Amino acid sequence: MRAGYDNIVMPSTDTAFKVEKALFGIYRKMGPQRRSAIGIELSDNMRNIAFAAFKTANPTLSHEELEMRFSEKVLGWKLPLQPRDRNNKRKY
Repeated sequence: MRAGYDNIVMPSTDTAFKVEKALFGIYRKMGPQRRSAIGIELSDNMRNIAFAAFKTANPTLSHEELEMRFSEKVLGWKLPLQPRDRNNKRKY
């Protein structure tokens, strides 16, 4: 690791050292709530991008089926089917 870069385990390969150092300095000055909000927003954005790609790759599936299969793919386990009434609506 470079001097002054002690808290960064793996420096980025596509960002200049000075830029990354400045960015981490900004992150350190933010409060934990703001850093968490940024992390959650990034996670949400990546999930939306991945879902859009999954939807494009599976154009014949209904939105509900897309959500279920996407969740299974992301979580790595099968979701239980929701019971339905005669009108094909979920019973909660």
